[in-house]
Formats: sequence, structure tokens, C-alpha cells
Amino acid sequence: MSHNNRPKVVVIGGGSGVSTVLSEFKKLFDVTAVVSMMDSGGSSGRLRDEHSILPPGDVLKCISELLPDDEYSQKWRDFINYRFCKGDGLKGHSLGNLLLAAAYDWEGGTPFGIESISKLLNIEGRVLPVTLNDVELIAKLNDGSDLIGETHIDLRTNFEHRIEYIYLSRRAQVYKPVVQAILEADHIIIGPGSLFTSILPNFLVEGLPEALKQTSAPKTYVVNLVTDPSETYGYKASDFIKKIEDYYCDGTLVDFAVVNTEPIQDMMRRIYATEHKLPVESDLEECQRLVNKEIITGNFVKGKTVLRHDSRRLAEILLSI
Repeated sequence: MSHNNRPKVVVIGGGSGVSTVLSEFKKLFDVTAVVSMMDSGGSSGRLRDEHSILPPGDVLKCISELLPDDEYSQKWRDFINYRFCKGDGLKGHSLGNLLLAAAYDWEGGTPFGIESISKLLNIEGRVLPVTLNDVELIAKLNDGSDLIGETHIDLRTNFEHRIEYIYLSRRAQVYKPVVQAILEADHIIIGPGSLFTSILPNFLVEGLPEALKQTSAPKTYVVNLVTDPSETYGYKASDFIKKIEDYYCDGTLVDFAVVNTEPIQDMMRRIYATEHKLPVESDLEECQRLVNKEIITGNFVKGKTVLRHDSRRLAEILLSI
């Protein structure tokens, strides 16, 4: 379903951060989600190991958010997010991950499988894997040690050492339609999402930074609402932007950055503090030095028990740019 008069927006990321903005974006934009393919945990990780397929989890999250808002599709959303609680070999898998695994196999490859399920579920937008190469994400910590695999980086419990940088286990080439989508886009959105495990891995894929450099579309980075002890402990808003610029296009500046300046409610702060996740401090002057155009500030917080970006507000901002 293509609305030719709609602005074309490419969202780069992975995981739940990006999937949450898609629910609103699909109503206003011709949206393409570019998903990092380094997920190594849970159901995705098992399917990856046992069937040597690319991890379906983040793709599924995006497909789920791009489903139409009618009752029929909502039923599909419930089903594909259903997790088996028992059964030898089935326990822990989500139905959607199994569907994608079957589609990859049946259609003879990841992109065909994604396309097939997307058509079948009539999603409003496109989901593209950033690469078709099977690679592991590796983080170099400041004590010189390596953490291998997205899950080990993301779910580590020892936060003594900070991440210095990330790299891939071997070279990965960008999936060609991703380049095409970027070059045809009216706007590129980076994030929101886990910095080192969802966003930055995309920039390690050969051909992606080059495409971003080539496109004249404005690029907007959505800064996270809270820090994460395993990845971004103590980061201010400007630290997030700096990191993005270190990895993307030889330190070229992003055009816009979206920074939440609304205090997070006490109740939510306390819930998140128990996981050592703290509100990101908005050091706006420093941020302003790091972007081509402007820092967009305001209240972008949504959610009573889980903090999320308010995707409707983000969509409005984009339209105004």
C-alpha cells in the first residue's frame, strides 16, 4: 500500500525503541524500517543458532507495529507476539519468530521471507534487514576485554567497565534495497533505541554510511530518554550525539537532534532507578554545537509504567521540519 504523496521516511535502528515510533509514523509517512541484524538472545538467538537464519526478533517487532489498526490486524498482533510457555523446543519461542523462520526457509532467504509475511499481514510500510550477512557484534571494554554477542553486551550484570567501541566479527555488506530507500527518502530518522546494540551496529555495515553521506535528506537523531548501565552509564544528551557522529559518516554532523527536556515523573524515575537507568541530562549548549541545524526540545515522554517516546509528537516534529 503506497501513498505516493506521503513523505518517505527511513527509520534506522532495531529493537523496541524504533518499533514504538512506527505505530504513528505509518499513518503519516511512507515508512521504511531498517533493522540491525545482530540480535543474539532469546528466541531469536536460538533460531539463529539452530537454523542458521538471521535473527527475526527485531524484524517482528517492526512488523507488529506496522500492522493496520483494524480489529482483524490487532488479532494478528496478539497471535504473532504470543510466546509458548511449554513444549520441548517450543518453550520461549514467539509464534511470530517461528512464522518468520518458516518464511525465510520457504521463500529461500531473509528478504523474501520478510516481504512475504509483510504482504500476508498487509503491513503499512516496509521492513528491511540492514545486511544479509551473519555477523556477531563485539564490544571492546575499557579494560581491553571483548564482549562477544549482542546479548552479552546488552544483558551484562557487571558494569565495572565501560564500552570503548564496537565492531563486527567480520565484514558485512549493506542490503542493496536499504541504500535505495535511503537515497529516495525525504527524511532519515536515527533511533531511538539502545545505542551500542541497536543503533550503532547499522553504521558498521559497509555501504550504509556511504548512502547516508550521499543522500540530501535531513537526518534527525532521537536521543534516548534514559541511560542504560550496560551501555551508556553517565551519558548526557551530547554524549549520545557524539557517539552517533563518531560512527556515522566520518564524523559528519546530524542535522537535527530530538532531546526530551520534560522531567520524568517521580514514580517512573524510581522504577527505572532500580535498574540503574537514569534520565538523560539535556546539556543543550553542548548538543547545539554538535548538529548542523537545531536541537528540538520538548516533552517527548509517554507511558505510565514503561517509558517510551511519544511517537505522535515525534511525527508532528518531522512534519514541521
